[in-house]
Amino acid sequence: MRKTLTTKVKNTIALIREIYPKLKDGYPFIAFSTGKDSLAMAAMIYEAIAPDKLPCLYVHHNFEFPENLDYLAELKDRGFAAEALNPFLEYFELTDRGIGFLTLTDPWCVPMLVGTGLLDWLQRKGARGPREGIMFRGMSGSEYSRKFHTGSELYCRLDLPCFNPLLEFTKEEIIEIIKDRYGLPLNPVYKNMERTYCICCYTSDRRRQTYSGQRYPQVCEQYYGHIEKLLFDSGLIEKSNLAPEHKTREEKLQRHGFIYWRRQKTQNVIGAVKCRLSSGALLYHIRESDWIATKHLQPVDGKWVRAGNEIRFWDVQEKIADTLIKRMINCLDCGFCMVECFPCRQFDRTTKQLRIAGCIQCGKCLRLKFCMGWRHRFWRRVIVEN
Repeated sequence: MRKTLTTKVKNTIALIREIYPKLKDGYPFIAFSTGKDSLAMAAMIYEAIAPDKLPCLYVHHNFEFPENLDYLAELKDRGFAAEALNPFLEYFELTDRGIGFLTLTDPWCVPMLVGTGLLDWLQRKGARGPREGIMFRGMSGSEYSRKFHTGSELYCRLDLPCFNPLLEFTKEEIIEIIKDRYGLPLNPVYKNMERTYCICCYTSDRRRQTYSGQRYPQVCEQYYGHIEKLLFDSGLIEKSNLAPEHKTREEKLQRHGFIYWRRQKTQNVIGAVKCRLSSGALLYHIRESDWIATKHLQPVDGKWVRAGNEIRFWDVQEKIADTLIKRMINCLDCGFCMVECFPCRQFDRTTKQLRIAGCIQCGKCLRLKFCMGWRHRFWRRVIVEN
């Protein structure tokens, strides 16, 4: 290995040795994608803290290549503390519940398909919240990475402290480290494509699309079929303010034009009608009784009552009442909002539903930042005033 690269590796290892003792009161782990960056990072971390071994957490979902699990097993045989986790809900389970397809604007795939597995692991380990975790993330230094990320930061999507020790390394250096310094094999997926992204990654190029379509045709057909149904079968594409050449199936599906889709007003549907009563109370008439789940109203227990399809609040700020209703009628029961409250929120993997119990009315959930239903439901349910 080149002398300059050897020096860069030694400096990185020295930095890891310096910060590692400060992390032992938390729950440090390696976010392991089975890709080259996370492999190089894990090898350097293991060299730095030996004989300790941080867990390499890989979250496997139904869009990941199945051969990743075989590769993970091989690395485990080589001494890596590798562990395969699963998300709360798979991609098509989420789409069945109403979530929209993936776009460049705030994509939900990483927090939902990877993040829930990591949050669940932290909760089971005894963490009281995601900020007690410390994630080491393999991210080599492209121009984009260096511009938008730093060596240590808060990964806002999961509210999780994060270290990015590889930002100064190039792709070529990462491969050289893996092969020459550690003698480790790369994921076999690299034989067919440049990156280990998912089968139906929304940023796929033609090569990946061809490979995935040949290997996993049913998954790809279901994936693109769902997008086609939302955009074309519903008639939504005709209501969009797009040039005619951007409304074709070829443009949106074959060329991945859907990744540039932006939410439109026509995607809003009336979910509740709000009335201000003379007493000062707020009344919300919910369009469908099935959309009422009063577990979401626990933060203001004692200040609301239900009668049929109506929810009435008193002594509650309008902004807070609106937030609670928006969360309730858009809830996907995806479990992601546990990021706000480990003690009182838990995802039941048997029933595949979010459980809320023991609410102490701390107010952490009285916002929509971590409500994935409100952020990503394709047909968003909104409140209108009478």
